[in-house]
Order: sequence, then C-alpha cells, then structure tokens
Amino acid sequence: MITIINMSFNNVVTKLIDSIIEEIRKEENICKIKEDILKPIVEQLFYLMYPYFAGISLIFIIVILVIFVILFLNIKICYYKN
Repeated sequence: MITIINMSFNNVVTKLIDSIIEEIRKEENICKIKEDILKPIVEQLFYLMYPYFAGISLIFIIVILVIFVILFLNIKICYYKN
C-alpha cells in the first residue's frame, strides 16, 4: 500500500514540477520574473557592492601610478648616473 501511495505522490510531484516549468517558460511570466524579482536583486547587489568596486578601482589606479613613478625614477637615476 505504501508503494502505491509513494508512486502516486511521485507522479503528482512530477506533474506539478512540469506544470511550474511550463508556466515559467511563458513570455509574460519571464518578463514578470525579470522585472519584479531579478532586476531589484541586481540593483540591490550593485548598491551594496559599489563601495567595494570603487575602493578596489582606486587601489588599482594608485598601484599603477606608483609603478610608473618608480619606473620613471629608476630611468632618471640610470641616465644621471652615467
């Protein structure tokens, strides 16, 4: 008796999942998911991550400037030494 109920339950779950997938694939539902779920999540993530991106970009620019200054100073020392 348990296997019959289990098989029936599996069939119901399978049909339910197939139905959900079918509904999600409809164009109007895809638009709703994009606009009402994904877009706010992405905007919130960008809002929260913006300071980190700005900080990392600033550090990257400073490192590049320091590399060029060191390179310039090394070239200057080499030419004035000779």
